This record gives sequence, structure tokens and C-alpha cells, in this order.
Amino acid sequence: MSKPDQPRILFDANSLMVSRTGVGYYTAQLVEHLARHHPDTQFVGYYYNFLGRKPRPSTPVGPNIRYRPIYHFPGPIINLLRRFRIEVPIELLTFIRADFVLYPNFLSQPSLFPTPNATTVHDLTFVDLPEYVAPKNLKDLTRFVPSHIQRANFVIIVSEFGKQRLHDAFGVPLDKILVTPIPPAAPYPPNSEAEQRLLKQLGIPGKYILTLGTIEPRKNLPNMIDAYLQLPEKLQKEYTFVVTGKIGWKCETEVARLAEVKAAGKNIMHLGYVSEDQRAALFRHAELFTWASYYEGFGMPILEAMSYSAPCAISDIAVFREVAQDNALYFDQENPIAIASAWQTLLTDPKAHQKYAVAGKKRADTYQWDTVAKSLYERIVATIAQHNTKRSS
Repeated sequence: MSKPDQPRILFDANSLMVSRTGVGYYTAQLVEHLARHHPDTQFVGYYYNFLGRKPRPSTPVGPNIRYRPIYHFPGPIINLLRRFRIEVPIELLTFIRADFVLYPNFLSQPSLFPTPNATTVHDLTFVDLPEYVAPKNLKDLTRFVPSHIQRANFVIIVSEFGKQRLHDAFGVPLDKILVTPIPPAAPYPPNSEAEQRLLKQLGIPGKYILTLGTIEPRKNLPNMIDAYLQLPEKLQKEYTFVVTGKIGWKCETEVARLAEVKAAGKNIMHLGYVSEDQRAALFRHAELFTWASYYEGFGMPILEAMSYSAPCAISDIAVFREVAQDNALYFDQENPIAIASAWQTLLTDPKAHQKYAVAGKKRADTYQWDTVAKSLYERIVATIAQHNTKRSS
């Protein structure tokens, strides 16, 4: 154990090892800001690296951040053992006894001591819309999340909407749930020449409508494609519909529809996964950003787009109203005609375009990682103190 004024916080860094999506971004930003503001606290990220075949995560980095590879256990074996109701204590994986363990991706490990911990539940799609979840993930989340949130000292969720759903679905006391929204990263500095080069490399011919996210049913891509085809021919010729995101799960319909419209010569592109600098260039130069999801835990790409002054047209769902408030144009995500109407407003009405570009930027600026990290660190320290008091009494 470390000294009381120099706590050691262990965190699951496995989401930092793959092409980074929402959970990886969240983990990296959270740990970076925690470490920056608390230089006397040690942050140790563990990740599965059987036989040393993987490089360590490239970010976050800092003088008080280090990484502990787990060479002796492949990650898939840990998951397999869990399914047979065998859970390996975190200390036997990392050979570290921490003061606190932060699990940023739904599931956790037991502890020999037990060390206080928090687990993060990003959304409750597996409860509310299970048909949209990959079958293996659905089975694991349904089986294990209830017991893992029960053994957590507190549970982290990324929206007030999610907090209420967690309470309703699992009976978690509201005072056991900490909301940590997901602020956008600081926008890349403008560099027109470099950005235009990146867009050219991506093959984008001119002005475009942007959507972003893994290709899976929850993202509602078919209705967005149908909405694009509802636009007047003149707007279809002027604006490319740019779809970014890797191929996910249960997406045969989405992939087939993309292939169909591209074969028909429609002005629609699928770029797949894009790097962070490509993503920044895409946001900065998009005529509008759109997200038609049926369900989300938060709305990180919305705030990202807003931070680059891209006006947003998005689904009229509760969590998006929480994130964007009145600073985006909303549409009925079930109705391609309504989606197309919102897009057309932003594409043809300069006043509306300017209004939502300016308002969205102001809204994005209200979200700050320093604030999020501060609230989490205070909760962690209080939890460690409470745990130590119980041990000594």
C-alpha cells in the first residue's frame, strides 16, 4: 500500500490498446487530467500483453503514469474463465496492491483485500435495446454487470439520463452513482493546408455532410441514407454524405445498403475508421454534423463537432437533449423525411447555420475535463479514506 498522501490508483488500460473509440478516448482523457492535477498520485494502467507481443499504450503519458503489462494471462482467457464463474483477483493479474481500482469499461475484477473500486457503465443499451448489442457482449453484460456494480464502492455513468436508468434498472442508490460527462478534447489548431491535404487523401471532393460512429444498428444508418436521397438533387450533387466508422456487428443491412447506393452512383462515401487528425479535419470542414442514433449513453461526437463549430442535426432523444440542450437542430430519427428537412435547413438557411454553429461551440465549451476529473478524484479520495477508517476500526 502507498502512503495516504500518495495514493496508488490502478486502472484498466485495455481500451487504450485498440483502434480508439469512445471508451478508449474517455479512459485516456480521464487519466491524463487526473494525473496532471494530482502529481503525488501514482496511476498504473494494466493491460493484457501475453508473451509481450503488444506495445504499451502511447497515451496518456506523464511522470506519475506507468503501465503494467500482464504477460502471464491472455485477456480472452480471463473472459472465458469469467463465463465459467471463475474470476481472477486483480492482484494476481497485476502483482500490485493499489489503494483504488478504476474500471472504465463496464466490467471489473474481484480483489483479495478487497481494494475499493469504481466501475463505469457507459450505457444501458443491453437492457433497453438488447437487439442492438452484439450477442457475445449482450450475454456478458447481462450476466456480469449487475454483480460488478454491486461490488463497486460507487458506479460511474456518463449522463444524468444514464444515472436514472441505472437506478431504475438495477436499484442502484442514486448517491452511489457519479455522473462524469465526456467533454470534447481541445480542438486541433487550425491548419488549412494540412487539413485540406488530409481531406484530399481521404478522397473527399468538396462540401459534405458528416456522420461518425461504428457501423451497427443502433446508429440508424439506413434512415440517414434514405434521408440523403430525400434531399433535392441539387443538394445531393453539391454535398457528399460522408460516413465514417469501422464495420461493427449485426450490420449486414447497413453494409448492403451502402454498397447499393454507391453502386447506383450516389454521392455517398464510407471512410471506415479515421485517425484523430483526420477526424479533426473532418469536423472542422463539415457543412453539418448529423447523428441519428436510436440510443446512446452520452453524445461525445456531438460535442466534438460543436467544438469545431459544425452545426448539428441530431436525434430527438433524451440524452441528446441533455448534452446539446437547445443548441442543435433535432429530428425524428424514425422519419427520413424529417431528417432530410433538418439537414436542408442547415444547408440552405445561412442564419440557421450560423446560429447553431455559434451556439454549439458555446455549449461544447461548457464541458471541461478538469471539472470531471476533479469530481472523480474527490470521490476516490473520500472512498479510500472511508475504506481505511473501516479497516482500522
